[in-house]
Amino acid sequence: MASPNVTPANYRAKIGAMARSVFQSAFESVRASLSFLRAYVSARTNLISADERGEIASWVVVTALVVAAAIVIVGIITAKLTNTANNIQTP
Repeated sequence: MASPNVTPANYRAKIGAMARSVFQSAFESVRASLSFLRAYVSARTNLISADERGEIASWVVVTALVVAAAIVIVGIITAKLTNTANNIQTP
C-alpha cells in the first residue's frame, strides 16, 4: 500500500531533485576535467613559446592525446547519465 504522503507531484519533485543532483555531479566532473585540460594546455603552450626549436610533433601528439581523453571522459559521463535516466522508476 502506498504512503498517503506520496503524490505524483511529490514523486516528480523527488525524481527532479535526483536528476539535478546527477547532472550537477556530472557538470562538476566535466568542469574539473576542463579546468585541468586548460591548465595543462596553458603550461604546454608556455613551454613551447619559450622554446623556439620547434618541438611541434610532440606538441601535436600530446594535444591529440588530451583531446582523445576529453572525448572519452565526455562519453563515459554521457553513458552514465543516460543509464541513470533510463533507470528512474516511474509510478
